[in-house]
Amino acid sequence: MLILIALMVVSFLVGLIGWTVVTLVTKKESEKLIKVELSNMFKITSMFAVSIKTLIQILMKSSFTPKGNESTQIDEQLLKFVPPVSKKQEDDKAA
Repeated sequence: MLILIALMVVSFLVGLIGWTVVTLVTKKESEKLIKVELSNMFKITSMFAVSIKTLIQILMKSSFTPKGNESTQIDEQLLKFVPPVSKKQEDDKAA
C-alpha cells in the first residue's frame, strides 16, 4: 500500500513538472507568474532544509552531551546554597 501511495505522489510530481514546463514554453503570458511561483517554492524549500538542519543540530547537541556537564551544573546549583567559608574558618580547621 505504501508503494502505491509513493508511486501516486511521484506520478503527480512528474505530471506537475511536465505541465509546468509545457506551459512555460508555450504560454508566454504566464511565464512571469510561473517564474515567480517557482522562485517562491525554491525559497521555501531552502528555508525548510535549513530548518531541518538546525533542528538536527539542536537534537544532536542535546542528546549527545557528555554526562560530566550535567554533574557540574548540579554542583554549581548546590554551591549556591552553601555559605562561603571565611579565611579565619579555614585557618581554624587547618590548626
